[in-house]
Amino acid sequence: AVRQALVDCANALPFMGQSIPLGYTAVKDACAEYEWDHVAVPMGEAVSVLLAECSGQTAGNVRGALDFWSLLGFVVVHGAWLIPRPTDMIDLVRPLVHHDPIGALDKTL
Repeated sequence: AVRQALVDCANALPFMGQSIPLGYTAVKDACAEYEWDHVAVPMGEAVSVLLAECSGQTAGNVRGALDFWSLLGFVVVHGAWLIPRPTDMIDLVRPLVHHDPIGALDKTL
């Protein structure tokens, strides 16, 4: 019952039901499948890689797709940087957060 209520609320949003451009899904798939060297990639490098992976796209279309998927949380776009897999960034930072580095500053040896 709760699930159906959530689905009904989501379907009532004004943008629901609109189709996503095929180029956008191709960029998302290529971004997920590509073996990135780093967790954060300069945007220019990311667009170049994705242009090579997705035929028939322009740099503007790729950047627009990345901005679109960023709004939905599939990637993170921050200024001139792309984090193609946000979960990889979380995995990288998690040990620092759980280790309590700030608390370690208060402890004496």
